[in-house]
Amino acid sequence: MQESKRDKLLRYLLIGICLLVVLRGFLYSSTSEKAGEMKPAIHAEVLSRGDEHHNPVIAVAKMVEEQPVLVIYEIDQKNQYYFKVLHSVSLHNPVKMLGVTKEQNGIWVQLEEKKWILFSESLEVLQERDSAPDSVISSRQSFHIQEDTGFISIPQGAVDVQLELTDKSGEPKEIHSLSGDDSVWLVVFQKEMVLARSR
Repeated sequence: MQESKRDKLLRYLLIGICLLVVLRGFLYSSTSEKAGEMKPAIHAEVLSRGDEHHNPVIAVAKMVEEQPVLVIYEIDQKNQYYFKVLHSVSLHNPVKMLGVTKEQNGIWVQLEEKKWILFSESLEVLQERDSAPDSVISSRQSFHIQEDTGFISIPQGAVDVQLELTDKSGEPKEIHSLSGDDSVWLVVFQKEMVLARSR
């Protein structure tokens, strides 16, 4: 049976559509794998440091079952540093940046390039804006890792504070002091947080 020009054109058109569908599926799967590799990091800020009479309170932005959340924890020093949830709220997008403001006792959260939200310490929305606020500060501490010992060194005045985290893999993303005497520290990695005591 002889194939007509119309049948031949139709056959090539169907083959082309099938190839486009396969190519599109391949590209979609590879981009979703890359997106899965770049999971949003955990961000933290210390709202109040602890002492012998008060527990530290922190704000943490993280993913819980594929949902970005902002959580306020109280860390119970007398109960094996148990993280007690005080408040939590679900967010529409993963957090890009977290900061605090002293003027209103709030937490600034950057969700998108031009989307900032100010939450109260009970996680009520106080303000939204399209540009970075002027009054954002952070409890993050600068640090460096000593290559010979593996200790984390944090500059604190004349003497550096040292933390030992030899059992953890990867480099910390953020370090925050949880106590007024700088003896307890919150160390934030890409996917987890740990507490450490200074040496």
